[in-house]
Amino acid sequence: MENQASLWSLQKKKTDMIRRSVLLLIIYVIIVYIPVCGQFKIVPLGNTIYEGVFTGNGLLGTMTYLSGKKSVRIDIGRTDVYDHRANSEDKLFDKARLSLGYFNLDLGSAITQSKGEIYLKEAYAVATISTDQGQIKVKTTTLSNDNIILLEVLKKDFTGKYSLNWVADSAISPRMEFSYTQKPKQYLANPVGINGQQGHIKFFEQSLLAGGGYTTAYMLRSTQEKDTYVITVGYSQKGNDFTAKTLDYLRKFDDRKIRAGLMEHRQWWASYYSASTLKLPDSIYQEFYDMQLYKLASATRSDKPAMDLQGPWTSPTPWPAYWLNLNMQLAYSPTFKANHLDIAGSLIQMIDRNKENLRLNVPTSYRYNSIAVGRSSAPDLWSPVLLQKGVSLEQASDGEKELGNLLWLLHSYYQYYRATMSQDVYDRLFPLLKEAVNYHLHLLEKDQRGKYHIAVKTYSPEYPKGFAYNTNYDLSILKWGLKTLLELDNERGGKDSLHTVWDDVLTHLIEYPKNSDGFMIAKDLPYDESHRHYSHLMMIYPFYDVNWDQKEHRELIEESIAHWQSKKQWLQGYSFSGAASMYAMMGRGDDALASLDVLLNKYIKPNTLYAESGPVIETPLAAMASMQELCLQYWNGVLRVFPAVPSKWRDVSFAHFLVDGGNLISAQRKNGKTIAVEIKSQYGGELKVKLDMVSPIVKIHGKGSYTRQVDGLIMLVLDKGTRVSVNEHK
Repeated sequence: MENQASLWSLQKKKTDMIRRSVLLLIIYVIIVYIPVCGQFKIVPLGNTIYEGVFTGNGLLGTMTYLSGKKSVRIDIGRTDVYDHRANSEDKLFDKARLSLGYFNLDLGSAITQSKGEIYLKEAYAVATISTDQGQIKVKTTTLSNDNIILLEVLKKDFTGKYSLNWVADSAISPRMEFSYTQKPKQYLANPVGINGQQGHIKFFEQSLLAGGGYTTAYMLRSTQEKDTYVITVGYSQKGNDFTAKTLDYLRKFDDRKIRAGLMEHRQWWASYYSASTLKLPDSIYQEFYDMQLYKLASATRSDKPAMDLQGPWTSPTPWPAYWLNLNMQLAYSPTFKANHLDIAGSLIQMIDRNKENLRLNVPTSYRYNSIAVGRSSAPDLWSPVLLQKGVSLEQASDGEKELGNLLWLLHSYYQYYRATMSQDVYDRLFPLLKEAVNYHLHLLEKDQRGKYHIAVKTYSPEYPKGFAYNTNYDLSILKWGLKTLLELDNERGGKDSLHTVWDDVLTHLIEYPKNSDGFMIAKDLPYDESHRHYSHLMMIYPFYDVNWDQKEHRELIEESIAHWQSKKQWLQGYSFSGAASMYAMMGRGDDALASLDVLLNKYIKPNTLYAESGPVIETPLAAMASMQELCLQYWNGVLRVFPAVPSKWRDVSFAHFLVDGGNLISAQRKNGKTIAVEIKSQYGGELKVKLDMVSPIVKIHGKGSYTRQVDGLIMLVLDKGTRVSVNEHK
């Protein structure tokens, strides 16, 4: 009987273990395999790009909205079409992003109703237009793997006649249209473009003074119920054969290729969405998050140009370039947790491709070992920084006096390395980081107290009269750069000849300037005027050098954020995404959500785009990162699962979020409590985890070990491929 009872007990334990494993597997499958599949609706469509429906493949894109009482407008964009004249101080004019133009669909009768829908799963958009002559639909698909746009006019319920014509934009810098911008003394116009036709292909050719040009070409395929316009855009910076190549490419794109292209398109997007998921109980935030995921892959990919401020969707703007003192950093910030290195790669390649221009950006005397980048640039990253000892720069532009931009940009490169753990990426990152820090080292001096300080005035981005000594923007970025160099060098034995220099500077760097209100802009420069940029608070976020684990700094953090947010006049959208991320770091999910509520309700446009005088892509994407940080954070060497979930979000789950060390994290929270966490180690290594579970049960599947530390954290040591499941003891 004892043996029987013992056998029954053992069998029961095995059954319980199997049930628990099955439950965790079910949870895991539920988390992972619910892809984005919704529709995003705009009702009614408006008369700007902010009230339209869009598509894109990282190179080409469309935006469909209304144009007057009888017309629909379909903008066409190509992300790499920049003027490319010689380097000059007028780079925002001579090397500006150029808008292509649009198709005008004239319906011949008044529009009575309209709506737009973006089908996220299949990645196409439909504008449904009602008139007194029936209903017509405009469907746009930008094929994922081909430089082709399909513009379909679905006309079976439309009794009228429509016309569709291409309207080209002038090939000039959009910045010329804004009265407050300082114009070049001389600006030669590009040649006037020409319309043409070869057989059944119509096209518009635009030559550029600097060489090459671009061509928009299209052809029509019709059935009784549908007209399909097959569109492409070709671009080259040299030669005169760009039109011939464009027409040849389009001519070969027959019905068979269209069918194959559509199949590949659907497969690509299905694979893209399967990389990670976030499921929220709030439909507004769920829809917003899914739209940002769609927007990222529409705007850029690893084999496409990096995101500038517009993506494929152009509109009159004073910002026809890449902005490098916040915008690009924020735009790429959600790509890592979302497990989309396929998106982040476009930024990494842009940096790698332009290292020599980064060197040309610093004064001649520093070029032997230093690199930098100014405020804005074309895709070539040529943007000089003029800072050097003994040279007065009072008359230079503010953007030429910003020191830390490149180092902050390399923070994204560092995250890319830590996500891939690739030695090839390390070998590219380390010298870039070293030379970016070198420029800072050239500008340091040691005072009588033995403290290093920045011996030249630098400009703190966005702040009025922000040209000052020891800006917190530059000090926080430099501290991150020094810490990261030491960390990376220690991975290979700490043998770099500058290792002791970095350590000495880090140890003796001047303290962050602060006063009774918190962190200042710079030495002798308090935060006294409203300021949308959190450039003076970057030691809090995104670098976490001053963080909530440091109890002695909590009051300082609170005072600094409160004082910044108290001056509301010039706060803008990303002021609230930044504040949300800081509150998330503090574990204050409700405060973070309140900041995001302000952003979504006051600043985000109907189709989730964002504008400040013109379209700027980064702020909604920064909000996407803030939402991720409510659910998962990694800083100060600790992975924090559900660290700041708002109290009203009772049921939350995410799958395959990517964090430091290449670890993939999935977790589920139900009725306000964390019930399951899964960690997959892609490359092996150590991971310290903080959970809100009272009695976690840890199971290791594969080779590895864990210990529970005195502070309640769980330390994991895992081999490559090992999976860890953690669930609450019942």
